[in-house]
This record gives sequence, structure tokens and C-alpha cells, in this order.
Amino acid sequence: MHLKAPVRVPRAIPSDRLRGLLDQVPGAKDKLALVLIAVYAVRPKQVAEIRLDDLNRSTGRLRIRRPNRLDHEVCLDEFALRLVKDWLVERHHRWPHSTNPYLIVSPITVMHVDQPAVGISNFQTLRDRIGINATQLRQDRLLDEARETADPIRLMRLFGITSHTAIHYVRAAYPERFTIDPTQA
Repeated sequence: MHLKAPVRVPRAIPSDRLRGLLDQVPGAKDKLALVLIAVYAVRPKQVAEIRLDDLNRSTGRLRIRRPNRLDHEVCLDEFALRLVKDWLVERHHRWPHSTNPYLIVSPITVMHVDQPAVGISNFQTLRDRIGINATQLRQDRLLDEARETADPIRLMRLFGITSHTAIHYVRAAYPERFTIDPTQA
């Protein structure tokens, strides 16, 4: 007998919970992290590991490094670029002599001799403040785009996800379009 593990279907976050999230976040760093996670579906670990040289403000592009895979390029909109600028101005104002190569820094990492990236625990206060964790935000964004386009290839290009993940989200958005395979039931 072959039993298949149940597949968790991502659920959308109610829009009333999403409304006003940016207003709940006080600083430029957290606003930028929130937008990268909730709008561009970048994983928190990837947000923490973005280097300053991954950002090309003149073209509005941001490289997301992915070990053992091709890097993913994100095209930032004007709002996101303004948040980047606000954070870079604040960062330079607070720590003008920092040589830490990472975009997101904390008071601990900014002047550390080893120049480390921030840990993902750095985003825990963000989660506590808005009441939604990063995984839920990312899943909601992917599901929202899947509902909008129903095109797994667009999801793959836009978010740099695998075909399996893209189809999973399209299937969750449009379950009626997929017939159930009797051998998998």
C-alpha cells in the first residue's frame, strides 16, 4: 500500500489583516524588509544576505543570491526604491564609517570586525509588530499572483521559484482546473 502525505494548500491572508501593515512598522529598515518579503516574495534569509553591490539603483534591479542555483533578479518599483534610499540615508547617518557589505545591518553587525549578515531573528520584531510571519506573507504574495495570472511560468520568472512550486500555487488558486489523479487519491 502506498500512502501519500497530505499536501498543505497555502491560504490567503485576509485583506483586512494586510491593510496598513507598513503603517505598523516604524523604521526604514523594517519597511524595506517588509516590502521585499510581502511584495517581492524574498525569503527572510535572502533579505538578510543581500549585499550592497547586489543593488543597482540606476536600473532598479536587485540580485538575490541563491546557493546552488542561478541568482534571481528582482525589478524594484519606485516605492521600493524610495524605501531603499530612505534606508541607505538612515544607515549612513547612523553609521557613516561602516564597511559592512550587507544592505540590511543591525547595531551589532554594522561595526563587527567579521562584517556578518544579520540573522533572520533580526526580523522577529517585525513579525511581532505586524502579527504575521514572513512565510505567511510570502505565501500570500505567491498565491495572490497565482490567482491574478494563473501562469506558472510567470510565477517562476517573477519570483524565481521552481516549476513544482509555481504549479503548487496555481493549483491552490484554481483547484477546479486540475483533475484529481485517481492513482494519487
